[in-house]
Amino acid sequence: MNDSTDEVLLRLPARTHYGRIVRVGAAALGIRQGLSFAEIDDLRLAIDEAVILMLSAASADAEIRAVFRFDANQLELELACDGDTVPAEHSISRFEEVAGELVDEYTVDPGRAWVRMKKTPTTP
Repeated sequence: MNDSTDEVLLRLPARTHYGRIVRVGAAALGIRQGLSFAEIDDLRLAIDEAVILMLSAASADAEIRAVFRFDANQLELELACDGDTVPAEHSISRFEEVAGELVDEYTVDPGRAWVRMKKTPTTP
């Protein structure tokens, strides 16, 4: 992270209905970064899949940490789930199949229940 990168941290209970907070935050930051409405829709769908991925690894009392990093060029989202379990293989495959086409770059570390996605506006 460089000096011009801002960071926003959300800590949420690992429950389905809190995924909306991550989507809304990403949409607001995406607008700020100059993403088009279509790019924001893509990002929201990718976030849905990332939250599903984290929930597949979550225990009943787990927490999901969402970190948004953004600068003049891109928006990055990192999601991690605490706990002792790992995401289900079918959830990883689903995430890669769906979200892989919606974001510019992604990395999944199933051993840590962690995913990072990057989205850059197509027009500056």
